Amino acid sequence: MPLGVRADLAPTNLTAEAILARVLANRPAKDFSLKARLFVTREQTVPVEILVKNTATETRTIYRTGKQKFLVVQPVRGEPRFYASDVGELTGSRRMERLFGSEFSCYDLGLPFLQWPETKLLGEDRTRGRYCYLLEARATAEPYAHAKLWIDKEYCGLLRVEAFNADHNVVKRLAITSFKRIGELWIPRGMECASLPPGQSLPSEVRSRLEIYEGNYDVKLPDEWFAADQFVAPAP
Repeated sequence: MPLGVRADLAPTNLTAEAILARVLANRPAKDFSLKARLFVTREQTVPVEILVKNTATETRTIYRTGKQKFLVVQPVRGEPRFYASDVGELTGSRRMERLFGSEFSCYDLGLPFLQWPETKLLGEDRTRGRYCYLLEARATAEPYAHAKLWIDKEYCGLLRVEAFNADHNVVKRLAITSFKRIGELWIPRGMECASLPPGQSLPSEVRSRLEIYEGNYDVKLPDEWFAADQFVAPAP
């Protein structure tokens, strides 16, 4: 699931599988680049450049600031993969590595929930004034036990995620708070990520925010920038 969605697709068959298939199909066809401010905390802000390469089979997204960069590979079918500069591929618990110290993890940005094997449609709900389908997704051997997904009914885009641990406590919240149009593409202008320590109430959550302020759609980005070998660990 890339950062952008088109406005020309809407689900017609009301099953969780059909809705998620539409979400995955509703992806930009062209490359684009974005500039953003990452509010790691209220006091700490990091400038972030986001580069997105779309092909028929996958989306590759680079998040970079200074010499630090992460690569998220999201196949149309299959699990996402994650890479960090001077480290290589992030596997297992390292998939939860934080984006430049923020509450956003690489795993969260890959939105693997959209392709978890067990899904069901819970009904309909509203979030931030938008009518949504409310879905539940489950998986085993993942950082989260299950997740609730809010899918916009009109634009068929993911607006909100609540991720739960094995004790059914919410431990992570992701939300798109606003959108910005770039050419034919709608991209999230504001994204929030909040971590909630298990067993604690909402005021205890720790929050980061990603604000996109500039974008360029239909750019041609070099393939080599997105190659996994650009992120390998240096030789000893």
